[in-house]
Amino acid sequence: MKNLIRLIFAPMVFGLLVWQVTGCKRTPSPPTEQDAVAVWHNIARTPHLRVSLKKTNGEVSQMNGVDVYTLYYQATVKDVVRLGNRPSGTIETYQGDFPFQRTEKGWMGPDHQVYSEH
Repeated sequence: MKNLIRLIFAPMVFGLLVWQVTGCKRTPSPPTEQDAVAVWHNIARTPHLRVSLKKTNGEVSQMNGVDVYTLYYQATVKDVVRLGNRPSGTIETYQGDFPFQRTEKGWMGPDHQVYSEH
């Protein structure tokens, strides 16, 4: 009976250990609109603008062996104060993208901040 238990549990324990060590890596959730808004504010650093940003698409690819997630967005920017010849309240719409690189701790944006999973 003891040999039977060893014959059953030994391979099972070994299999569980191997599975834990070599298990598939889970891909982290892609960056969100909130992450893109944070990137926008970190790069632009303009307190006189109100930004509304909407994710329009996203794409995962590999570049030089690194996973890259490209977040495509449409941003609506409203001037809060008069800027040059533009009166306050001027609204402009932009389309663009932010590339995020996968790191051990999450996705690193173009502002060099790491955005972890939500």
